[in-house]
Amino acid sequence: MRRPGVALLLTATLSAWLLVALLDLSPAPGQTSVEVDNARVIAMTKLGLGDEVIIARIKTSPCKFVLSDDDLVALKRAGVSGKVIAAMLEASVLTKARVSVDGWPLELRSLAQSKVVGGLRKNLSLGIKSTRTKAFLEGRHANVYAALIPIILLQLPADDSADNYILVRMAAKGDRRELEVATAGAGSRAGIRTESGIRMACEPLGDSRYQLTPAKRLKRGEYLLYILGSADANKGIYGKGYDFSVQ
Repeated sequence: MRRPGVALLLTATLSAWLLVALLDLSPAPGQTSVEVDNARVIAMTKLGLGDEVIIARIKTSPCKFVLSDDDLVALKRAGVSGKVIAAMLEASVLTKARVSVDGWPLELRSLAQSKVVGGLRKNLSLGIKSTRTKAFLEGRHANVYAALIPIILLQLPADDSADNYILVRMAAKGDRRELEVATAGAGSRAGIRTESGIRMACEPLGDSRYQLTPAKRLKRGEYLLYILGSADANKGIYGKGYDFSVQ
């Protein structure tokens, strides 16, 4: 049997090194998400991953690209396709938030109305009974599990603010998770009160990125990073947010 040539050995060694480097960049459960930058895109390209795979990674991960004209030329010379470079440019101009918990990307979810519950108290002067609106998400648990003290990363568009996001606990109700989102009657309000949120530390990371960390360990259960002002009852939306479980 012929021994492989030096060139073949070097190629195999380089591929193995790139694979190890790429795996080292992948977050393990409980770790914070690793940013996708120019070097990581080049590494994925060298490994022979298709455009669709690389673009999906860009869309589901925090990104920090440097995309001057010289950088674009360097990416092209490294073999990065035009489609991937275009996705990098699009990712650099956010139109909606990117959210992850302990390194796992979260999807934006919309709450649907569950029921309206009559309150037990009445306004003594007006005799108006208050009602509470319950909203819900389908499923007993979220698809993403987090630690008792999760690390939430936000990457926000220019017109958004970390102050618009609060963490709330949802109540498990059979095959769904519920949340009180509005009260009608005396002292009516819409959405969730900010004081109902769980206290979190907010650390700016630069480039419209923030790290949110609960002030204390969370109880096991279901949670939602709720977006203040996201309810639109006329469209059947009773709030939006990013859900995860703590088990």
